[in-house]
Amino acid sequence: MKIRPSRIPAYLLLIFTALSPSMLVNQAMAQDSNLFVAAWSNLGPTFFIVFLLLIIAGITLIIFNSIAVRRKAFIKDDVLNPIMDAVKGLDIEGAKSLCDQYKLPVTSILKGGLERIQDDELDIEAIEKGLDENAALHMSRPFTWINMLNTVGSIAPMVGLLGTVVGMIGAFAVLTSAGMGGEASKQMAGNIGSALWTTAAGLVVAIPCLVSYFLFKTKFGNIAAEVNQVTGEMVFTLVRAARGGFDAEGGVDESYEEAAYEEAAPEPA
Repeated sequence: MKIRPSRIPAYLLLIFTALSPSMLVNQAMAQDSNLFVAAWSNLGPTFFIVFLLLIIAGITLIIFNSIAVRRKAFIKDDVLNPIMDAVKGLDIEGAKSLCDQYKLPVTSILKGGLERIQDDELDIEAIEKGLDENAALHMSRPFTWINMLNTVGSIAPMVGLLGTVVGMIGAFAVLTSAGMGGEASKQMAGNIGSALWTTAAGLVVAIPCLVSYFLFKTKFGNIAAEVNQVTGEMVFTLVRAARGGFDAEGGVDESYEEAAYEEAAPEPA
């Protein structure tokens, strides 16, 4: 069965919700106790609240990025076509007004380049610089939320490791003060169990977050490459229009193509 890329975040969210630390340990110990109470008692109030916040943050970020990191949220062909048509006709003000009308990252980037055209002067370097500056600004904002998944996925194992160290310190403290046997052994086993719970909790939170991070990062990279392609196409269209490469209706000017062909053709020996 082929899994659609758009459904991958939904499957990850389902796995994220199902694989709670308390469920994993409960299955291993074959206990029927309440999962919430078991997690509270084994993790302790402090670590329980921290992991609960991390789980909520992870689920929220996965849902948000599933909605935000889509091609339609950055690029729409029905929006770009009239802008490119205006550029072909050298209607710079019309192209900028269309960019203002449709609020998308790609339209904001294109407008940043078009605003560098002053007094009908076509400075390609200034236009490309304006495009690059606005691309860095408008494309960095969505990636911030993708990077937050990496942050949550990196923090969770560290918190789990901290809980492991705290639990082992408590176990050895019991062993040092009370030795082995009786109630001391139960206390030491409880501390070791809490240490392992925090380790499992950290990994269960981290794995879906990091997998989601790499998936969204790859998807965002493909979208960013397509946005870059659109900006390059606009510059090419603008230069060609300025040199008379399009007729009044926006089609290709045959005289321009013949001149370009003759210019590119090698001279006879």
